[in-house]
Amino acid sequence: MKVTSRIEPAGRRTFLAGLAAAPLLGAFAARAQSRPLVSHPDGGFRFLPGSPVFASGAVAEPGFAIVHALLSRWLPLEQGYELVERHLQTLGRPLQALCGMQLRLPRQLSIEEFIAFNAPYIARLERWDVVQDKANPVSRTNVSPAAEAPGEASLHAFTYTIPYSGSARTFTMSGMTERGSGGSIVAQGDDSPDGMQRKLAHVLGAVGDRVAELGFGWRDATHVELYSGVEIPGALAALAARASGALPRGVRWYYGRPPVTGLEVELEARAVLREEVVGA
Repeated sequence: MKVTSRIEPAGRRTFLAGLAAAPLLGAFAARAQSRPLVSHPDGGFRFLPGSPVFASGAVAEPGFAIVHALLSRWLPLEQGYELVERHLQTLGRPLQALCGMQLRLPRQLSIEEFIAFNAPYIARLERWDVVQDKANPVSRTNVSPAAEAPGEASLHAFTYTIPYSGSARTFTMSGMTERGSGGSIVAQGDDSPDGMQRKLAHVLGAVGDRVAELGFGWRDATHVELYSGVEIPGALAALAARASGALPRGVRWYYGRPPVTGLEVELEARAVLREEVVGA
């Protein structure tokens, strides 16, 4: 099962390896302290810094809105990157308009494998001139499907900004898992009903905090997406209690796990102007 196709220079590998001591690359951390959003003028959005690998979230600037592009079928990453380039070019949007990526992996990875996997991804963003002052503005969600996983790392969807004169406010964010403060995992190794409920409760709180940090509430979300490869008893009741404002639009559940071994639950939310299906 192919995860990455080439080895990056030692300097980048060393740089990424240093991130392993953090709460698993930042975006997996639980509740973040309030931080200012960074303007990305070429992209038409502001982003919440996370780690060199992915941002914590992005909010469209006035005069712009976020669109979610869902691929009609998964594409291996290199082909997926080419699709992103063509799609944005066709719309007359710069690559800097890219503010979110959703990836699918063949299997869960060790931390060391995940670090190695991220190196060519970062190199791609650098070639696209997307990285701003060494800060990565692109949010990202990584999932290992529990069934029908791809043979190699693939692109599932991406988000980008377009000019917009209306009043709708839009945002996207990176997926968050049950990794808590200090890098600890909530109910580590426990996939019992009680353990899974504890994990979900933590992730709901973390995502709620992140959405609020971006200046939104659950009621603003057009999409809430839950990833788990293990059944979570009472999940709907938990969602109704903690994310009730988003329920009129429903919740998508994916049979899959976070990208790193030891994690079982991932959750993300977004508010977009529209969702489109892009032919792959």
